[in-house]
Amino acid sequence: MTAQQIDQHTVPADTRMMGIVHSALRRDLVRLRLVLGTPAAAEPRRRAALAEHAIWLMDFLHHHHTGEDEGLYPLVVRRNPAAAQLCERMDVDHDTITPAMDGLRAAAERHLADAGSPDTHLLAALAALDEPLVPHLAREELEMMPVVSASISHAEWVEWHESMVEGSMSSLAFEGHWLIDGLDEESVQVVVGPVPAVPRFILVKLLGGAYRRRRALLWHGTRAEAVPPLTVDDTRSWTS
Repeated sequence: MTAQQIDQHTVPADTRMMGIVHSALRRDLVRLRLVLGTPAAAEPRRRAALAEHAIWLMDFLHHHHTGEDEGLYPLVVRRNPAAAQLCERMDVDHDTITPAMDGLRAAAERHLADAGSPDTHLLAALAALDEPLVPHLAREELEMMPVVSASISHAEWVEWHESMVEGSMSSLAFEGHWLIDGLDEESVQVVVGPVPAVPRFILVKLLGGAYRRRRALLWHGTRAEAVPPLTVDDTRSWTS
């Protein structure tokens, strides 16, 4: 066993990735709200892309929550039974958020199916999702992640995170470029640093075109283009 491996099994979990994921989610949900209802959202290709992106975000969030419920939080409780009540709160949060996620997906699917569907339906569904999701993300980062870090090793965190990775190289590249969109260099390294050199080069240097094209279609020429990843305290400044 190498020194690096020993360190990973003895040091607390580095949970910064959770904040990066949440910041990307907050960023794009705000971006959707900034574009919908404006003249830019009426262009047919962009109109469809906005609804498709809302569906993609809900698929991502569902996968994220499932991975926590089935993998991360049971592991935390096994290592630290005193964390059971807080982990249960996360599970209850997820159950509360799911209907709002389903509501946004339904509104987005209706938006795609009916060219006359007004943006107000999607905007209302986004507002309904914000109510349970925004405080949950903050609670998970500020209350749950310190407990996770104190309960499991970084090796266990990495093993759980790797169990969440699935899909083709192109889909992983899209997700990776979505995560690092607007990040500072230190945070970029949190995302890409653990990836072995060869696949990292392919994912970062060769397969970013699909995300860049989708990003331009969604946000170019709008206020949303300038929205950075949003931390717990940042969202209100972009939505007020």
